[in-house]
This record gives sequence, C-alpha cells and structure tokens, in this order.
Amino acid sequence: MNFKFLIISVVILSGFVGSAFAQEFVRLAPQEFSQEEIDEMKQKAVIINMNSGTFFIEFFPEEAPNTVHNFLELVESGYYDGTVFHRIIPGFMIQGGDPNTKDPDSDRRLWGQGGPGHQIYEEFNTFQHDRGVISMARGDHKDSAGSQFFIVHKDSPHLDGEYTVFGRLVPGLPNALDHIASLETDSGNAPLDLLEARIITAKVLDPYTSAGITIPDKNQSIIKKEQRTEGIVTIYYNSHHHVKFDLPYRWSVTEATGKQLGVIIEPDTMEHNVQAQIEKSGFIPKVVVTAEPRDPREDAGVSPAFFSVQGGEDPEILGNYVFENDDGRKAHLITTTQELHGTEKGTVQFKIIQLTFINSEFQYSIIYVNVTEWFRYEINAFLQTVDNFEVMIDGKMQPINFDSSPVFKQLIAEAKAKAEPESLPPARIGGCLIATATYGSELAPQVQLLREIRDNTVLQTQSGISFMTAFNQFYYSFSPAIADYERENIIFKETVKLTLTPLLVSLTLLQHADIDSEYDMLGYGIGIILLNIGMYFVAPAVLITKIRSFYKLQ
Repeated sequence: MNFKFLIISVVILSGFVGSAFAQEFVRLAPQEFSQEEIDEMKQKAVIINMNSGTFFIEFFPEEAPNTVHNFLELVESGYYDGTVFHRIIPGFMIQGGDPNTKDPDSDRRLWGQGGPGHQIYEEFNTFQHDRGVISMARGDHKDSAGSQFFIVHKDSPHLDGEYTVFGRLVPGLPNALDHIASLETDSGNAPLDLLEARIITAKVLDPYTSAGITIPDKNQSIIKKEQRTEGIVTIYYNSHHHVKFDLPYRWSVTEATGKQLGVIIEPDTMEHNVQAQIEKSGFIPKVVVTAEPRDPREDAGVSPAFFSVQGGEDPEILGNYVFENDDGRKAHLITTTQELHGTEKGTVQFKIIQLTFINSEFQYSIIYVNVTEWFRYEINAFLQTVDNFEVMIDGKMQPINFDSSPVFKQLIAEAKAKAEPESLPPARIGGCLIATATYGSELAPQVQLLREIRDNTVLQTQSGISFMTAFNQFYYSFSPAIADYERENIIFKETVKLTLTPLLVSLTLLQHADIDSEYDMLGYGIGIILLNIGMYFVAPAVLITKIRSFYKLQ
C-alpha cells in the first residue's frame, strides 16, 4: 500500500514539475482584417488526413479572424503534419497540435507544452462548444493560445466563453472523431496507438468547394449578444431584438437551437440537485427567451401558440390565461405538461410555463422548462427574468410589468408550494470551481482527474452518491468566493495549488482501487478521508507539538 502510494505520488508530482518547463512564447499583436480578407478566409476549409479517416474543417473568420488566420498559416506551412492527438478524453474532447508529439520517442511528459513560438490574443465569442466544434487550447492566461486545438466530442457548455471557437467539422460529412475518441489511452490520456492518432497531412482547400463540398449554413440561432456587469448584477442586452434583463445568479447566456428559439438562459452551475435527473433524460432545465419579428400591421392580440418539447406527446394544458398589466398591455400565460418517451430514463414528463407578449416589432416569449418533479427548484430564475425583463416600448427600454399581475403571482405561488415527490438526487455539478480557478482551465488534467474520479468511481455506488449529495451542499456554499479570490490574487492561487496537491495524490488511489461493492466504496472512502485528515491536520499538529517540545528542552 505504501509503495503504491509512493509511485502514484511520484507520477502526479512529476506532472507538476514538467509543467514548470513550459516554453516561453512571443505574443503577436492582433491584426485588422478587411471584409474582403475575411470573405476569402470564409471560402477556405482544411482537410486533415489520418489513417482512420478525415476531418473537414470550416471556419468562422468573422468571429475569430486572427485565430483562423493563424491556423491556416500553420496548416499551409506543414506544421501539423505528423503531430498526434495527444490528449483523448471520450465524452469530452480530443486535443492536438503540439509539435512535441512528432517524435514517437519523445518524453510524453512534454506533450501538451509545445507550440509555434508565438501566442495569439483570445477571440472569445458566442459560439457554443457543441459536438464537432473546434476551439483553441490555452494555458492559464487567456491570451496563451498558439497551435494546440481541440475538437469537442460531446457538448461541453461549461467551456463557452472561456476558449476561442474558430471552426467546426463540416456537418453531414463523415469524420474520424468517434474513432479517435475511442482509442485506448495511458494514465495521462495519451493514445497508445500513435499511428491511429497521428495526423498524416493537413491541407488547405481553396476554394471551399474544390473538394466537392457544399457549404452549409451556419447555425442561424447564433446571434450577437452583449453581456456586461453593473455592480454585482450581470446585465444581458441584445440590441437586435431590443431585449434586456438581469441574469439569474451564476447563470450564463447561450444560444438556442430550433427555429423558434432566440436565447437560452441555463445554469452554468447547478445548485438545486437536479443535474443527475436531467442528464438521465438528456435535458437541462431552461429559461428560454424568444424574439420573433411581427408585422406591426397585424392585430395587436397575443398569439395562442405555445412551446413544446420536440419529439414529445401532445401537451396537456394545465392553465391558459390572457391578462393585462397595469399599463393595459396584454399577455398570454400558459402552463402545460408533456411526456417524452424513449430517453435513457424511459418516459420523462416535462412541465412548461410560457409568458408571451408583443411590442411594435417583436413577439416575445419567456419560457421555463424542466422535468415535472423538479420544476419548482428553478422557478425563481423564471420569476427573476420576468421581473427585470425590458423591451423597447415607445422608443425606449421599459419593464414589461407582468410579474405584478394577480394571475402571474398565483401561478408562481402554486409552483413554489408544490411538495417534492421524492428525495432529491445527487448533484452532478458541471464545474469544479476551485480546481478550475487554480489550474486556469476546465481542460487542465487536474480538473479532468477530479471529474473522472467523481463520475466514474464515486457516483457509481449508492454510498458515493449519498456522500456527494451532502458534500455538494457544503462545497458550493463557499467555493464561488474562493474561486473569485484566486482570480484576483496570484499568491493565494499558488497557495491553493500547493494545498490541493496532497488531495489529488490521495484521490488517485480510487482510480487504482478495485471497487466492486458498497462495502469497498465505504472502506476506501473512509480510508481516503482519514488519510487527508492525517495529512492536513494530524501531521501538522504533531509537527508543531514536536517543535514546541524541542524548544522547551533548550
């Protein structure tokens, strides 16, 4: 046991030491590109040839011109030829672009640290990190991207706004993404079969259609947004749709998919112990804001149409109200339930509240959707959104003032008062807040280690689930404040990093343990807890006692 612990400690600590030898780079000043130059980049694509297939990549130069330009130049120079997708995490992403990987006999501890000798400034944008999206990898500093990139294997919204999305795999074409993601890897997520993971050639297609590819339309739901912080309140403002509101605490704005959807507000970090339930059904609780152009010549009445979950049964209407606010503006408030069959969890029932109203240019809807049994836990986000929602009225932004209506108040009160049908499932929190702030990235190996141990080991047993349920309530009561302070104070950040090292070392024991039962989980779990108590409390106390005794003898 002690020998095994020593070996694991050496491996983990060597990874930290290796990161200290990262190469220093020159940061390039961003260039200004004309619309003609941007249009030229839009006509280009890149084909990556591998033994296992190909990747066809299209680009978003309007949103990330310097990033696209940098990538194209590297491809044209042959930079990526012979490099390996050196970091493979199925269900998350595959990462490549490190020249250190060209030599199969090179030190793998240096993989992930190489680059072209320069760095580029970030160009964070509104694109979501959906499957097939290509984004730039980076270090702790936001402006540290160079040549390394990653392809998203599974939708990863927790990366949105933190990495520069600059392209995607061309929709509808075959690609090698699933094959690469399925390759066997070592303990550091590096592939064992380098021939399958190696890029043979990367070539620029100019024009795009030279390979017989039809240019697909971009996701039309991607819209420009402005998000700013005023005091302690984060404001969302969309100038195109003339809509403005405060974001619910620790929630983020992402774009919707579907013809009728404009903007989705969804939790960046789940706080109400619903994530496990949602993940099983393939659904995340949402507040949806839609904005559809309307003909001002049409009748000023509110549309009776309502939102439904795609692929579900016909909705059942629970409540259907047309009411006015104190200003005489009408709104349509409808509550429905809807069943969706064939999910991983079987049949799932959703509950939906939709508030619809109009101004002179748009018809708006504010919609809250969740699985029925957990509906009440996110109702406050819907209430907050309605409460501070503003639209353009008579040439200026004004509140809609529907939340003060007796009808609306009664509906919210009933939703809040409904009792839980059963005990809450464990939280499957998307963000490891302290670890992410400490190591600077959701992609950091240390953060992924924590995720993997949590999801693949701890949450596979009932005792582990019970522990995580209690732990999350405690952890998320203080972790946001610590993470925020880490970003402000580099000394504190380094102190936390040093403090986390023994914890990470101890937790790796769970990866190497043979856990086949609740008894094993309890035994190893208690052992890990006692080990950390010993490292963080008992050992320092003994050391202090010994020092005091020594000085008393002098």
